[in-house]
Amino acid sequence: MKKVLCTVACALLMFSCTQDDNLFVEENPVDVPVQVELTTAEAQTKFAEILSKAVAESEEVRQFIRKEALSRFDNDNDVFYPFVKDKIVPGTGAQTFRNILLSYCSEEELKAIEKSQPLLNILVPDLTLFWEFNAQNWDTSSNEVAVFCRNDETNSLYANGENIGQLPVGEVPGFPCLVIKNNERLRVNNAATRTVDGVGYEFISDAYDGSKHPQTRDSEFDQVVEPVPGESASWIQLNSDDPLVKAYYEFKDVPSACQRDYIYYGITKENKPGTLNKKIREKLYRFKINGTAFMVISDDEKDPELVESFSKKENYYTKEEILERIWTDGAFEIEFVSCVSVEGNKDGMEKKIHLSCKPSDLFALTQIHIHHNNKTWFHRATNTYTTDPDNLVSKWVYPEFIDTNKSHNLVFTNPWDLSQQSLSIHMAVYEVDAEGENTIQKTIVNEYANKADFSLDGGGDAGEINLSSKLGYGFSSTHSETSVMTYTRKVGSDDLGTLSFYFYDPVIVTSTGNNTYSLFSASSGDVMVTLLPTETSY
Repeated sequence: MKKVLCTVACALLMFSCTQDDNLFVEENPVDVPVQVELTTAEAQTKFAEILSKAVAESEEVRQFIRKEALSRFDNDNDVFYPFVKDKIVPGTGAQTFRNILLSYCSEEELKAIEKSQPLLNILVPDLTLFWEFNAQNWDTSSNEVAVFCRNDETNSLYANGENIGQLPVGEVPGFPCLVIKNNERLRVNNAATRTVDGVGYEFISDAYDGSKHPQTRDSEFDQVVEPVPGESASWIQLNSDDPLVKAYYEFKDVPSACQRDYIYYGITKENKPGTLNKKIREKLYRFKINGTAFMVISDDEKDPELVESFSKKENYYTKEEILERIWTDGAFEIEFVSCVSVEGNKDGMEKKIHLSCKPSDLFALTQIHIHHNNKTWFHRATNTYTTDPDNLVSKWVYPEFIDTNKSHNLVFTNPWDLSQQSLSIHMAVYEVDAEGENTIQKTIVNEYANKADFSLDGGGDAGEINLSSKLGYGFSSTHSETSVMTYTRKVGSDDLGTLSFYFYDPVIVTSTGNNTYSLFSASSGDVMVTLLPTETSY
C-alpha cells in the first residue's frame, strides 16, 4: 500500500468535524453485564479491529458497506451502525451485519462497544482529491482495505485484525480505507420517533436529512463485475504419478523426443521400441472463445445477447444481481469437427462434438458503467447500468463439467497409430446458426512418419497384418500428402477457424511449481483449444 502525502487538505477531509460531547446521554442498561466502561478511543479502536477482519474476509460485507454508504441517508457516505446492524447482508445466508461481526468478537465485547458508542459510524471517505478512491468507485472485489478510528491519537491502522502501523499526522492513505467515528449529523433524543434498542435518534438539522433534501448531483462511474482471468487460470494441477507429468520430466531435456512417445508407446530415454496403448485417446479438454469474437457468434436473432442497459430505482444491484441480468436467455451451440487422415486415403476421418454453452460459460464481463441519477422532489433516484462488448474477456470452458452425461463424446480420435495415421489432427470450430445444411470441404496437408521408422518386429504393415509398435522416439524423416476434410454444418453458422495439432506438440509446456503445469493449446485467433491424451475404458 502506497501513501499519498497531504497536510491541510487531509485535515479538512478526514478530521473536519469534532466530537460534540453533548451528543452523549446516559445509556439504557443492557442484557449482558459489562464490567468496564470503554472510552471513546478504546471502543472505536476495538470496533476498527473487529470490522477490519470482517471486510478482509467477506466481499459481501464490503459490498454491504459500500451500498449503505452510497444511500447517503445523511447526505454523506456514512454508514450509521445502529441503523444497519440488524440489516441482512445479501449473500451471507440471511445473516445480519451484527451477527457477522460476532464471528470476530464475543457478545460481551460488542455490547460494551455499543453501550459506549450510541452514535457509532463508519465513513467511506472521499479521497478523489488525491487519488481515485471513494464510495462510488470502491472495487469491493479486492480485500485490500484498512480501518482506523478518528478518535485514536495514535492513528493505528488495522487490516484483517492486525495493527499494521500508524498513519502519520498530515498524511492521506493511498489505499482503500474506512474511518470509524461518531456521526456528527445525528444526536440522541429519546423522545425522537426513530429508536433502536430503546435509544431515540434525530438529525441535528433537517439539512442533513437525505430524505428531505436529496442530492441533485448525478454521477457516473465504472464498477468491476468479474476480474480479468490471470495466467494462473490456465494452469492445471496434476499428481506426480500422472502419465502426462512423467512424460514431461522424461523427455523435457531430449530435443528429438515427443511427450506422446511416452504416453502412447511407453518409450523412455533408453529409446527402446514401444507398443501402442490402444486405450489412449485425444480428448477435448478445454477451449475458450476470444471476447472479440462475441459479435461474430451473436449475429443470429436466436443467439443470446448482451443486454445493453437496465436500471434499478433507489438502490444498487449487487454483482450477483448484475450477472443475472446482463445476458438474455439461450445458449450458443458450438461444434468441433476433427479430422485425422490415414496414409493413402484421400478422405480424412471425421468426428464431430457438439456443445451447448451459456454465454456466462464463455465470457466474463470485466466492468459495467453506472449512471447514478440522484432523486429530486419529483423523481426517485435511479441507477442505470450499461454494458459494452469491449469489456468481455474469454473464459476457459471445460466440457466435461458442462456436459457430464456425454463425456465419452469428448474423445476425438482412435488410438494415434503413427504406422497408419498422420502426425496431425485438424479441427474446424464454428457456432451453429439457422436451418438447413451445407457441405464444407477443405483441402488439408498431412504429415506422415516414414515407414522406415517401423519394422516387422517393431510395427508397420506386412500384407494384411497390422502391427502397432513404434521403433523408437523421433522420426528419421517425414513426407506429406493432401486429403479432403469434408463435413456438413448448418447454413449461416459462424466460422471460428481451423486449428492443427501435431503428435510432436508438447502436452505440458512447463512446470509452474506446486504440482501445477502450463499446457499446450492451439489457437485460430478466435478460439483456443487444448487436447489431452487420456486413457479410456473402450
